[in-house]
Amino acid sequence: MAASRALKSSFINQFVGQAVEFGNKKEATVAFTTSRSGKDRVSAPVTLEAMHFDDTTKSIKVFCSDGNLRECRVERLPSIEVGRKLWTKLQQIGEAKREVTFIAAGGFSPDKWFYTVEAV
Repeated sequence: MAASRALKSSFINQFVGQAVEFGNKKEATVAFTTSRSGKDRVSAPVTLEAMHFDDTTKSIKVFCSDGNLRECRVERLPSIEVGRKLWTKLQQIGEAKREVTFIAAGGFSPDKWFYTVEAV
């Protein structure tokens, strides 16, 4: 438990203020690509604690109230515009302190991966 809190604190301290602003653009409607097929899976509702865009992996990383770090590989989205819209949506949800569910494609765990979110 203490290790989890230390990890969370370290993550938040490391990435606060380092977020990348994408801007607002229209979203394309094309499927997210995965290495396997399967139904979308949805996480339990959580709140956002911190988020960061990782330039190395080209990923949106979100630390959540359940202690999980979730990741969206932007290069697998249909376009950069879709990634920008997702980033903006996450910012708005986080600032409003609303609960959100993460959706993972291909049967992957929504506690680790996501391609979109839904505000609760």
